[in-house]
Formats: sequence, C-alpha cells, structure tokens
Amino acid sequence: MMHFNPFKEAGESQGANISRYRETFAEVEALDALVRRARRQADLTLKRVNAVPQPHSVGNAVFAIELERHRADRETMFEAMRKLDAARQALRAIASDFAMDQDKTAPMDLRRPA
Repeated sequence: MMHFNPFKEAGESQGANISRYRETFAEVEALDALVRRARRQADLTLKRVNAVPQPHSVGNAVFAIELERHRADRETMFEAMRKLDAARQALRAIASDFAMDQDKTAPMDLRRPA
C-alpha cells in the first residue's frame, strides 16, 4: 500500500488533486477487498472441483460443471486483480505528482537529487 501524505503542505491549487487522490485511494481499498473476496470464492470452487469423485475428466458431468464454475470464478478474480493493479498505478502517479509539486516549492538545498 502507498504511504504518502499528499495533504502535507498542499496548497489550494492542489485541491482537485487531493480530491482525486482520495477517490483513487478509496477505489484501491475497495478493489483490494474485491480481490480478497474473489480469491476466497475461487479457492472454494477449486476445493469443490478437487472433491468431485473420480474420474476427473470432461466425461464426468459433475466435474465438468464444477470446473466451469471454478474457471469463471478464477477469471473474475483475475479481472479484479487487473483493475486493482491499474488503480494502484493511478494512485502512484497521483502521489508522484504531489511529490514533484512539493519538491518544486522546497528550497533548493532541500530538494531531492535528480
């Protein structure tokens, strides 16, 4: 998780950016929870697949149904993970913008090296 305080020394001109940061941070938190739920669901359906009596082949109707459910749950999990990655990347970009803005306002001797 990101540990950057964009509100430290934030000027009025950064008000929209602060709002965007808060919204994106909330989105990251919500997507993280969604990924955890989707992972639990995929784990449950995998356990069901493994619990189906032999033979584990497409000819076994119960196995085929449970396997299809697991594949769907797994794809749901992967989609949530892709969305979470994108939201985290957006949050990093916003935090980076704040850091750059704060560096510009810092005295020359306190700025980060390039």
